[in-house]
Amino acid sequence: MHKYFIFVRQIMKRYESLDWLRGLMAFAIMIYHLVAWTIFHPESGSLLGNFGIYGVSIFFVLSGLSMAIVYNCFIKDIQSSMVFFLRRLFRLLPLLWVAVIVVSGLAFLGGNGIDLYKIFLNFTLLFGFIAPGEYINTGAWSIGNEVFYYAFTPLLIAIYAKNKQLGNLCVLFTILIGLYFAFGVLDSEQKLEGQWQTYINPFNNFFLYTCGLALYYNFHEVNIRKIAPYLILASLAILILYPVSGDQINIVAGFNRCLFATAAVVLTLGFYKLEVNLPDWFSKPFANLGEATYGVYLLHPVIFIFTNKLVTNPVVCILVTSILTIITANISYRFYEKPFIKIGKKVTQNMSVKQELPVVN
Repeated sequence: MHKYFIFVRQIMKRYESLDWLRGLMAFAIMIYHLVAWTIFHPESGSLLGNFGIYGVSIFFVLSGLSMAIVYNCFIKDIQSSMVFFLRRLFRLLPLLWVAVIVVSGLAFLGGNGIDLYKIFLNFTLLFGFIAPGEYINTGAWSIGNEVFYYAFTPLLIAIYAKNKQLGNLCVLFTILIGLYFAFGVLDSEQKLEGQWQTYINPFNNFFLYTCGLALYYNFHEVNIRKIAPYLILASLAILILYPVSGDQINIVAGFNRCLFATAAVVLTLGFYKLEVNLPDWFSKPFANLGEATYGVYLLHPVIFIFTNKLVTNPVVCILVTSILTIITANISYRFYEKPFIKIGKKVTQNMSVKQELPVVN
């Protein structure tokens, strides 16, 4: 057991670079939202416009990769699959409940009433399966998508464990579904806003999550640390510099969808294989932000509701909201979310779990 925990610590240290990427994407999405709500709506081709969309896509890739890293040797049967599901719920639900209660409570006080069925769907995370568009909190559609993907994770891991090529075929199938949405469902002549319900359909982004799984099973034993920085630079060049403009439909449909999604996957691979020693004063803030990513993502719209009423200057409002969000998210992770993660481990420790698992955000 002692050797196992040493192994766990080595894994978590080695993949701290994934926390850096997680933290950067959480920060980018937060700024994108705040700018869109206070100053102007960023369009495709701009830094914020591109990462406002593909920051979430990178989260999906990161999630698939993280689940494979942690659970590839653990999920063996129905019982271990149940442990996986329960621990994911203990990770996601507590903070989501708080966010749903706050937003629903403010809506009720504002005279908008309460939709109990919608609250039920969000409290149980069933909206991801039944009605992806019925999310209450800004950005929570992606959480519904995540839970939908978790439902397939034990099966996909079992397939990869049996035959890597068969697992890759499954990933290819999800890519074909993504291509169907990019070229056959989403209309590049219409604005993304009018097709939002289609875009957030879990099947549209499923390939991003499965590509994250595929990164682990195809590259975990491959040494590409020398080219990892170049993968990062090449993918960032596409995500930042590729010539595109106009409504954000232009980066989520057609050929551009293929290009930007590939860049999101390659960027994640680059950070996955990145081996670089950075000074703590530089790396720790991003690592801490990566740990508190869920809070940053879920809480910044809630905090903005209050700061927007108190601060009239949009730039100051963005700055205050960002600082308060990061502080609140870190406090939430350490004193609220982490205890629930431990409870989840305790609840499931007797379900024939032969080894403890590292905590994954």
